[in-house]
Amino acid sequence: MSELRVGVLGRIVAGEDFGRFVEVVDDADTSGGFLILTYDNVDRPGDAYDSWVESIIDVEPYFAECGWEVEWLDRA
Repeated sequence: MSELRVGVLGRIVAGEDFGRFVEVVDDADTSGGFLILTYDNVDRPGDAYDSWVESIIDVEPYFAECGWEVEWLDRA
């Protein structure tokens, strides 16, 4: 997996949800953890789903369980 990025949109290029877009959001101030958001397209409209993990160290195992390889985009 490429280096994990927080607050940056990426395209899922392998694994579950292939072709969707993903963003990891530091939500510690509100929920006490991290949100993993997936979207239908790069502009974020359409179907969106979210998952929550307790800490940043839980994000990589989540990605691994999904089999995700992510190509991070330059834009946020």
